[in-house]
Amino acid sequence: MIEFENLCMNCMGELGEDHICPRCGYNDETDFQAPDALMYRAILQERYLVGRAMIVSGEGITYIGYDLELQNPIELREFFPYHTALRVGTQRVAARVDKEELFEEKLQEFLEHAKTLAHMREITAISQIYDIFEENGTAYTVSEWHESISLRYFVERSGGNLHWNAARQLFMPVLSALGSVHENSCGHYGLSPSSLRILPDGKMKITGFEIESARRSDSGLTADLISGCAAAEQYEDGTALDEATDVYGFAATLFFALTGSLPQDAQKRLHDSRLMIPTAILKNIPPHVITALANALQVEPEKRTKTFERLRAELSAAPTVMASIEETASIKRIVSQQPQQGRRVKNPRKRAPAFLWFVLPLILTLMILGSGIWLWYTKTMPVEADESSSVSEPISQIEPEQSSKPENSISPNAVLLPDLVGKNYEEILAEGNSDFRIMLGEMKFNDEFEEGLIFSQSPSYEIGKYGEKGDIIVVNVSKGESSIELPYIYGYTLAGASQMLSDLGFIPTKVDVYSDYLDRGYVVGYKDYYTGDKVSYGSQIIIEVSMGPKFD
Repeated sequence: MIEFENLCMNCMGELGEDHICPRCGYNDETDFQAPDALMYRAILQERYLVGRAMIVSGEGITYIGYDLELQNPIELREFFPYHTALRVGTQRVAARVDKEELFEEKLQEFLEHAKTLAHMREITAISQIYDIFEENGTAYTVSEWHESISLRYFVERSGGNLHWNAARQLFMPVLSALGSVHENSCGHYGLSPSSLRILPDGKMKITGFEIESARRSDSGLTADLISGCAAAEQYEDGTALDEATDVYGFAATLFFALTGSLPQDAQKRLHDSRLMIPTAILKNIPPHVITALANALQVEPEKRTKTFERLRAELSAAPTVMASIEETASIKRIVSQQPQQGRRVKNPRKRAPAFLWFVLPLILTLMILGSGIWLWYTKTMPVEADESSSVSEPISQIEPEQSSKPENSISPNAVLLPDLVGKNYEEILAEGNSDFRIMLGEMKFNDEFEEGLIFSQSPSYEIGKYGEKGDIIVVNVSKGESSIELPYIYGYTLAGASQMLSDLGFIPTKVDVYSDYLDRGYVVGYKDYYTGDKVSYGSQIIIEVSMGPKFD
């Protein structure tokens, strides 16, 4: 049995003699708790030990913890909507001034939501809640803890995107589980590559359940809306969320798994609903899957796939069709083997006389040789010239009658291919092109072309080159320079600065430093850069986080 004083607050393993966890690298003397979170090793219900705050959201704080009775790690969720509540002392939670009624209303919603989830024990794809209690002026839930990695990390580690066969094995059980969740009058509304997690056995788990109020912009709480995954109705005041809302988030996450990128934010897609898939990836996704995703990612809820049952049917369409085709082919084969009515069927047991097998080939060979000699003779025999002919030509060189159309004439539907490179993609679409259909291939960083400009096209432009009216021209559009300017982060929380950098495409990490000016947990700046520096997309950025002043 491990003494809880020796537990790692990050993974609940055993600390080494130097207070550093040999498993995850956590340092008990320098890795501090997040601001406003419960203190390390606080005890709740005389049973649950509080570890590190893993997620801070609009609803509250999620910790890793330890069940001192069962001797195993747990997930501990505390209702603490940080714009509505504040910490009094080290543990107690109270409503902010003029927020008392809102806090109490959302606290009851949290408890009811937790009770609903706790009754779904038969759904194995969601973490099971096994305790709900009120303490410190707020409420808590205790769930089983699973060692896992996020789907986002799993996809990145798998080469940037998954093949449909691999994605299907992961997503279809989750799809069924979400259908069951909605049958219990409950929704998730925060499905994303971060809330779906991969377990060591290769199965996928749904995490990150929150109250509905934390998943919409008009509830009075800070909304936890994942750009690219949140549906348009989650941004609109007074619009009901339902199963179709989760269908959108699920489909957006599946889209990410198959392509390596999320759809554009739903608010932007209200004006341009297209889904952009790189051509190299598009050809590897079955057409029925693309159709299913397009239906499930309709921006307007009334046009979207309504249920997970319907989405399952659309994602499973191809195997059904193939089974039908194979069945039809089998029937045709059976029918073709049956005697046709009105025709005499030879007895297969009767065989032709043996001598015919020698005579027939000989006759055929003589006929072929005779035909060849005759053709040779006629081809080399000169044609007799008539009176007006000055030259006689062998028959073999005479071509069929030619059309009077010149050899270099073009099709009536031919139109000159336009040069689109260097032009603004959005302006090209706005202008419209009645001759060609313009289709987006990929959006990539390009140091030679400004953001929004087309940097290549297929088919490529050549002077005087024609195409057929109605042909598709695939264009690749620049995302601008690959180097991005670092934003101002001084005084931000670590979570806020990390989110800002992640949204820009950087990989944030942190290092703790002493600061005489900032309280513990707030960002001092960058370790190797300054605000405004341009850094390559995808670079690792080290954030310096204050440990408070250093006391001698």
